[in-house]
Amino acid sequence: MTDEEEMVGYKQQPGKLPFSRPGSGGKDQFSTLQDDEKIPKSQGGKLSQPWGTHRHDELVTSTSIGNRTPLIDGRYKVTGQAKYGDDIRLSNELIGKILRSPHHFARIKSIDTSAAEALDGVVAIATGVDASNAFGVLPVTKDEHALAISLVRHVGDLVAAVAAEDESTALHALQLIEVEYEVLDSIHDMKDGLEDSENPIHDRGKYHIGEANIQKRVFQEFGEVEKMTENAEASHNSNWTFRGVNHGFTEPHATVANWDPRGRLTVYTPQQVPHYLHRSLADVLEIPMHQLNVYRTFVGGGFGGKSDPFPHEMCAAILSRKSGRPVRITFDREEVFFVNRGRHPSHIEMNLHADSQGRLCGVETDALIDGGAFASFGHVTTYYNGVLHTAPYEIGAFHYTGARVWTNKPASGAMRGHGAVNSRCAFEVGLDDLSDKLQVDPMTFRLANLLPPLSATITGFRITSTGMRECLEKVRKASNWDERFRKLPLGHGIGVGCGFFISGSGLPIHWDPNKFPHATVHLKIDMDGGVTIHTGAADIGQGS
Repeated sequence: MTDEEEMVGYKQQPGKLPFSRPGSGGKDQFSTLQDDEKIPKSQGGKLSQPWGTHRHDELVTSTSIGNRTPLIDGRYKVTGQAKYGDDIRLSNELIGKILRSPHHFARIKSIDTSAAEALDGVVAIATGVDASNAFGVLPVTKDEHALAISLVRHVGDLVAAVAAEDESTALHALQLIEVEYEVLDSIHDMKDGLEDSENPIHDRGKYHIGEANIQKRVFQEFGEVEKMTENAEASHNSNWTFRGVNHGFTEPHATVANWDPRGRLTVYTPQQVPHYLHRSLADVLEIPMHQLNVYRTFVGGGFGGKSDPFPHEMCAAILSRKSGRPVRITFDREEVFFVNRGRHPSHIEMNLHADSQGRLCGVETDALIDGGAFASFGHVTTYYNGVLHTAPYEIGAFHYTGARVWTNKPASGAMRGHGAVNSRCAFEVGLDDLSDKLQVDPMTFRLANLLPPLSATITGFRITSTGMRECLEKVRKASNWDERFRKLPLGHGIGVGCGFFISGSGLPIHWDPNKFPHATVHLKIDMDGGVTIHTGAADIGQGS
């Protein structure tokens, strides 16, 4: 069977797949009621219990709905028994440390590790030649390596890694490694990333855009774009500059890697998405996925900053393979900032238009975002800067241009609604300005433009159930909006803003459906009626 034949049924066909319009009950418009005949009398149902109540009655299907569910790992955390990344201790382990670039952008001409190798207590040293395969969180933008191959692309980029008997020896060994660099002109202003460069930060071959450092471009138009200004009764225009933001999670990055005597690798790490790391380790180390395990420890705060596969996790595995012993790497706070993956710095131009009936007849957005030195989630973030402000309002026309550029800074990535927050801020402030120009209360203006249930955004996203109207109406009443808006002292006013999120994903990120499913859950029913669920869903660092 050919690859094309295998892929039938998986190709993207937006708007052409015969899905029924879902409602609050999934494929049906309405959810079905619980069957009281299947719920024991002890739990408020009608199921006869001639044998009396049973200790598992509270676990009967549907009885958990409407009841409080205790946080499963709460007791582990409050009693101090939860083990985070740096809490893992394995017998005979080594301490790993990483040598980092002092330059923003430079070519590595040579690395001499001989003096470090001769230091008593040093067990293993790794450089880029030990793992030349590229990796990345998205399969279409694999532009990272465990250790720099020929170029360092930001201050703090990884150059070499050392495993030693203790931390002081490992740090001393780093000082003995000699690296010769050829310093190159670096780029720090995202606008310069649009210009041609003699030495682009990355070369994507046939996919590269000119000679510039543009990692991704997006252009989208929906609706009657050419008529949005013609139909406008009021318009808003603003230009925004947003700084980058780091997650600032309490727990720094930490990982432990161990190759056991059977040749199996286990990596312990506070990963938000262990599945991504599992794939990347297999690619970088060139071993089958079934020969390695990724053990997700408790996550001491993530917020998106621990959802990429990271080079230091590769380094620990490489050092463990070379030394034959477990290797533990724990970052200090400065190293956390070198990894970054925080919110993208960005320049956003926002134009909004409303017609004479107070409807949003047009949205025009232009976004330039600073991706730093690597792609990370950049493809997705570039799209999100546009599509994630096309709801919860009905829009007559939508025009979006977006560009993400590489610069010689630590990489930007996913942080709490990545791609949505900055443009949402600009959009909601613009709505307030439109309301003022139309002399309409901003709460009323938003209520008048909300998308209804069982509808679609202008970009085609399906809206099934939505409680936005009820939410705004309750907020209006509970906040005494009509009595307080613009009637409070300076600096003590109240305002309103709305947002939305996309629940689920239409397609797998790793597009290989013939080998791996989009998602998998294993259910095991025990002899005593208990149910065990095995799922890839993981606590991502904030108890969710």
